[in-house]
Amino acid sequence: MTEFARLTAQFELSGFPEGLDALYDQYAVDYQPHALMRRGLIGELCARFDAGTQNERRLFAALDEIEGNPELLKLSNFLVNDMCAARHRLDLDDYQAMEPKKGVAHADLFSCLLLFACIEPSMQRMEKLGMPLECYEKTPFSPARRQLEKMRETGDGRVADFPWDMNFYTCSLFPMGRFNFIPFRLDDPIQVFRKGKETVAFFTEPRRIRRDGMLDGVNGQYDPEAFDIRYEEKDGVVTGWPICPAGTVEPQPRSIALSEWEMVLQKGDILMGFHIPGGAGYDPQHLRDDCLTCYEFFRKWFPEIEIKGFGSESWLYDPHLAMLLEGRGNIAMMQKQMYIYPIESGDGQVWRELYHGKRSPDEIELKSRLQKAAAAYMETGGRFTPCSMFVLAQDLSRIEQEPLYAEENVYKAVWERMRQPLCVQEGNKTCFFRTSFRGLLWARLSTVCSLRMSAW
Repeated sequence: MTEFARLTAQFELSGFPEGLDALYDQYAVDYQPHALMRRGLIGELCARFDAGTQNERRLFAALDEIEGNPELLKLSNFLVNDMCAARHRLDLDDYQAMEPKKGVAHADLFSCLLLFACIEPSMQRMEKLGMPLECYEKTPFSPARRQLEKMRETGDGRVADFPWDMNFYTCSLFPMGRFNFIPFRLDDPIQVFRKGKETVAFFTEPRRIRRDGMLDGVNGQYDPEAFDIRYEEKDGVVTGWPICPAGTVEPQPRSIALSEWEMVLQKGDILMGFHIPGGAGYDPQHLRDDCLTCYEFFRKWFPEIEIKGFGSESWLYDPHLAMLLEGRGNIAMMQKQMYIYPIESGDGQVWRELYHGKRSPDEIELKSRLQKAAAAYMETGGRFTPCSMFVLAQDLSRIEQEPLYAEENVYKAVWERMRQPLCVQEGNKTCFFRTSFRGLLWARLSTVCSLRMSAW
């Protein structure tokens, strides 16, 4: 058993990514015992965000407990060191909330203190780069404020969304204009080719595709007439089933000659992910301007990172929404500025964002046009399928001028095909789409994306 495995077993700690044993061994070689954080930081945070005397005492007691146990302190210092480095390794969503289950009296505050301990080293890293203070000075304090307000109001010191908050505490996410940006490695098995302004994307791993062009099995639904796709590169020719930029997979294969097409994006490449805070301004102009600003910012301050483009996953990219809105409004306009592709994500995001997580429409008043249209669509048996998207860096300046990756009629054709939901199977049942909206909302919510999307 490695020392890292022994220590995490000793405290029954989980929530960290796999493969840290070797990194811990490297860290331990030069380790010198030191405080987890500057003690004054806790007092400053509690005073700044009015956490209250009792919560301040609890945090200091939890810190004293960590620093009074040499093995727990060493483990904690390693975790903070690695968390500050993980986002810059572009490892996303591996760390989760960590709460020791053995030998720690203030276990509920452990994750909170680890994140607080990331603040000053992360800000110092930005300072060493020479980055202006205004670019990052507020970033780590946004989740700290929410955390301490929750402690004051509820007494709960646990971290609700550890991987998301970690982006802020480690100064890895940058607000720029309308969006927040953070780099990540593309993990979807796609390859994208370019010839002139024409772009085509393929899945590089086998997939089973429903007749509506979505991945079979999403939302637990299976199309009895789904078809299998493959990808092959042979004798300088790539053959696969192209992904339509409107978010579906085409039913017929296509071959392209590598002598004529350049491969511009593949799994493992770095994209700039963006989070969409709530509020006005979700439109093509902000997409173009803010992405261009972000691209130049990262070229200046992080020149070692080769940004191939921008991308994220969201319920906002679901072509079903554009169909329901008749192709009008910002959701549809934004989709036409992106290359959208289907993923294995169900409609839990739509229920959360449109219906505030309620499981019955009777619990809320349907106010917006989209709320009403989505409810009516689900009443006929329709389901929603969030998608991912990318915009290549070389296309940023062209955003807003025209549909970026397909003609207008392509989007209209895809949206029109989605008006009538497919007849599919759920388990051993064939669903003829007369399931009630109420019944659908009482179904189990699907897994939602790691990059949080909250505007529509």
